Amino acid sequence: MRSYVRLTVATETYAVPVEHVLEAAELGQVRAVPGARRELLGVSNLRGRILPVVDLAVLLGVHAELNGAPPRRLLVTEARGLQAGFAVDEVSGIGGLGEPTEPTPESGPGLLLGAALSEGELIGVVDVPGVFDSLTGAGQ
Repeated sequence: MRSYVRLTVATETYAVPVEHVLEAAELGQVRAVPGARRELLGVSNLRGRILPVVDLAVLLGVHAELNGAPPRRLLVTEARGLQAGFAVDEVSGIGGLGEPTEPTPESGPGLLLGAALSEGELIGVVDVPGVFDSLTGAGQ
């Protein structure tokens, strides 16, 4: 069974395949990059490593609650030699997704590998290479 890191973005639950996750950390200070795309919050210095920080809620089209706090966690991801931090609200655990254990391919717009039903909750599985492609324009 594959393992996933579960996370919360706004009010939605998502999972990232564990093979694409390097670590979870506090979001900390993010420096804005003038002229950057809306989904790029800026860059962060994580122990001497400069990472682009992606607002996963904006990228996935998930709307934060009006009274909601800004993201506070950073999920550091990697695919094909590229690294980025995903700004998320919460990282809640690592494990399988239950039944079905693999996501269904018909569930989701472009940036999702699919979805799985776990403990009565529908969880979208983020396509990390697809996210990187959308940010770099490689998928166009």
